[in-house]
Amino acid sequence: MTFSKRIFCMILCLMAVFSMPLVISAEEETTLTAGDFAYIVLDDGTVCVTSYLGESTDVEVPSQIDGKNVSTLGAEIFWYNKEITSVKLPETLEFMGARAFQGCTSLTEVKLPDSVHEIGDACFQGCSGLSKINVPANLVYVGAFAFDETPWVTQFEGCTSIILGGKVFYKYLSDEDKVVIPDDIVCISGNAFDGKSLSFVKIPETVAFIGDYAFYNCKNLKEIKLPSTIYYLGENSIGMTASGSEAKAVNDFVIYADENTLAEEYAEFNKMTIKAASEFVEPESLPEAEACVPTAEIRDVETTPQSAGLSQGAVVAIVISIAGCVV
Repeated sequence: MTFSKRIFCMILCLMAVFSMPLVISAEEETTLTAGDFAYIVLDDGTVCVTSYLGESTDVEVPSQIDGKNVSTLGAEIFWYNKEITSVKLPETLEFMGARAFQGCTSLTEVKLPDSVHEIGDACFQGCSGLSKINVPANLVYVGAFAFDETPWVTQFEGCTSIILGGKVFYKYLSDEDKVVIPDDIVCISGNAFDGKSLSFVKIPETVAFIGDYAFYNCKNLKEIKLPSTIYYLGENSIGMTASGSEAKAVNDFVIYADENTLAEEYAEFNKMTIKAASEFVEPESLPEAEACVPTAEIRDVETTPQSAGLSQGAVVAIVISIAGCVV
């Protein structure tokens, strides 16, 4: 296995709240058009909208195209479209691609349907007018910088961390050197701890995804225990630091993990020391985990977020691919 950034296609298995396996990849990469949108049909029979061809400032993405549910917004579909002021997203939507709305400076608020469970890298980055957005109940993955440079994230100032929907650890804001990530967290976003002066981090058994560069340049972090529940470790996500224009492993970095896990494979690939998880010793004194929750939300109806614990539900499979729709 290689760990190059989204170059490989890898099935991520997450015991979550979904009932059927879902595979996101294009059937034949044939681009079709319908109204104001270009799209492709995915292997599961749903649609990925790849381009917006219209000129309206108020956009409505349809729930179906040619009788097929729209499940995915492709990468950069509205990239730096500074004219759109509103967008209505369908209740069928599940995946939002990287940079889908990046730089849409006239966009002020967005309602995300509860069906959305993945938001790609930099999806809303640079939306300088975006002050209101909700967190979908089923959200389990948020990419790096997804909401950076938006007024919406300023509500978290003064918090230790930004946690979205109780399941996604989006960004660490403090400078404390010891961190305990709350239980029930499923995803640690890319660049979440980039450059922080960490000496210790405790990762709960519920974590399945650790994004690209999540702990990059944490030069004081010399060891970490990774749970066997992890199904995705992004490029340079742990134990790596900048060396000129490239990345290298932190000197004498140790990963504690069970045998035959992705964590063990990651350690071997990056030539890091691997030790048994049972040998790991926690510091005697640890801080309490803190979770800040968003307050500026748009919700039409009250919903109760369901648990995304790895011990519950069935398996949802997400294929990360650079071809066609990037999700």
